[in-house]
Amino acid sequence: LWALQRSRTAAMIPPTTCEQAVSWVVFAIFVISSMVFLFRNSAADENFEGKGSAPSRRFRLVTAAITIIAAFFYFFMAQGFGIDVQTVGGQQKNFWWLRYADWLVTTPLLLLDLALIAGMDVWDTFALLVADVLMIAVGYVAGNPAYAHTWECFGVSMGFFLLTLYIIGEGMLEHADDPNTSEDKERVMKTLLWLTVLIWCTYPLYFVLEYSGVIKHNPAHRCLLVLLYGLSDVLAKAVFGFILLLNDDILHVAMPTGVTENIPMVTYNQPTVYSSQGVQ
Repeated sequence: LWALQRSRTAAMIPPTTCEQAVSWVVFAIFVISSMVFLFRNSAADENFEGKGSAPSRRFRLVTAAITIIAAFFYFFMAQGFGIDVQTVGGQQKNFWWLRYADWLVTTPLLLLDLALIAGMDVWDTFALLVADVLMIAVGYVAGNPAYAHTWECFGVSMGFFLLTLYIIGEGMLEHADDPNTSEDKERVMKTLLWLTVLIWCTYPLYFVLEYSGVIKHNPAHRCLLVLLYGLSDVLAKAVFGFILLLNDDILHVAMPTGVTENIPMVTYNQPTVYSSQGVQ
């Protein structure tokens, strides 16, 4: 909170009315989505009670946490917190560092959702989350003009970005193409995967447009940039969550990371005991 207050006090270019309005709208969407997800969590517990509800509950809680956390960060950004002003080429530029804090928390949770659906191995899941965190951390350095290593760090961050997509894509497609996976589940898994891949690809595109100077640092372009990031955030988190939870009757059979769905039961014959009186 101290860092948020400090950044707001230091900001010399307050957010425009348009930027604040867009942030409030995105905040409201995440709040409404969170309420729907939590309500569905409560209702689904009754529907799935005694029918393997634990994995389904896992999806619903993680998905609700994503939108709740996103709403928390947008609440502060709508009020002008989490914005630093940097001077680049003699011009002052707003740097929304709180946006990176949001991604640092919510993107690992979103990837965890996908890993749980795919039943990915625990070490693959660990590598996935590490690659994602490094992508965001290096991306923060690239986006912060104070470090003056924009394009070098952007290239490194893109390397982790591609690694993240490779790990989750391989895990999801391997499970989706498994002969034991139903057609409905395969369809939902591929929908979630390609939605995530396509929406996530918009973030580096926005970065390039901003830092290459295509999007200027004027009120209209600044508002456009906030709108673009907000739209991608809503699609990547809220819409993703609705697709997942509206199909949790298909996905709730997925097992936790590192556990197979069908564990055969092995029975052992009791050993034969021989005695002087015969076989027992």
